[in-house]
Amino acid sequence: MPLTNVERQRLWRERLRGNAAMLAQLAVLQGRVAQLEVELADRPVAGPVMPTGQLLEAYAALRWERDELAVVLAQIEAYQPGIADKAKAWMEQVDRMPPGRRRGG
Repeated sequence: MPLTNVERQRLWRERLRGNAAMLAQLAVLQGRVAQLEVELADRPVAGPVMPTGQLLEAYAALRWERDELAVVLAQIEAYQPGIADKAKAWMEQVDRMPPGRRRGG
């Protein structure tokens, strides 16, 4: 059933009054959150926090990738001994270059 303009305006005013009340509650809650954050900032950390969930999965993925790269590096070293030292020296040389000279050319 379609609403008349008067009914729509009445409903809008009711929602607007409710919004003001919710905004007031939100302001109170934001103030309380800020207060709690200040209180928590002063507290010492109880101890190391163990990673969980996605962070553990990320660690596992990094360890797996590290191990895979170590195997590949060992194979390359077996084929061409001393290549890792040459690569490390080259990387140190590149790191010492000023930023403008790093570009090829």
